[in-house]
Amino acid sequence: MIPETIPLLLAICAFFLGAIPFGFIAGKLRGVDLRQVGSGNIGATNVMRELGKGPGSIVLLLDVLKGLAPVLAARSLLLLPSWWVVGIGLCAILGHIYSPFVRFRGGKGVATSLGVLIGLSPLIAAISFALFVLVVLLTRYVSLGSIVGAVAQAVLFWVLPPGATPAENLPYRLFGLVAAVFVIIRHRANIQRLLRGEENRFGAKKSTGV
Repeated sequence: MIPETIPLLLAICAFFLGAIPFGFIAGKLRGVDLRQVGSGNIGATNVMRELGKGPGSIVLLLDVLKGLAPVLAARSLLLLPSWWVVGIGLCAILGHIYSPFVRFRGGKGVATSLGVLIGLSPLIAAISFALFVLVVLLTRYVSLGSIVGAVAQAVLFWVLPPGATPAENLPYRLFGLVAAVFVIIRHRANIQRLLRGEENRFGAKKSTGV
């Protein structure tokens, strides 16, 4: 039987793992403070825009993994109940968004949320990511793709529930709603620019968006 302190310790570790600002570190290695350039965000999109596809891709992968790793540890290694698995995933997302290592000005949580989502339901993660890619390819708005993907996963947890019973699916469905709300709130400035027609498209030389 797993001691009661183990899930709590894993939740704390998930928060601090999620809080590691890989984008900020990548910028500093190039002599750039990402908080002062482009969108001012330390997420993978701003890294890709300001530092290039190589660093951006590495940061994207690391941000996904820091959401996936604690969920896999909770679900597959420790075999924790769904409520704990979901809660630990949310801790990783919160750590990324409110990183104490960069004065609580972290990323927008999209990549880390994707990592958590992969751990919870690879099928829902694949569909949501496919919709994200499709929207970005059609519009070149990463922010719009992120919002569409976030809303899609919230809906899909009701359409394609990973559990066998409503009780098992409740924590997953709540996660979908909370994650979508986080992403939308973190993109509220982008939404305003989209409505005004001022949001920068992916690939533009200057960025003020994601």
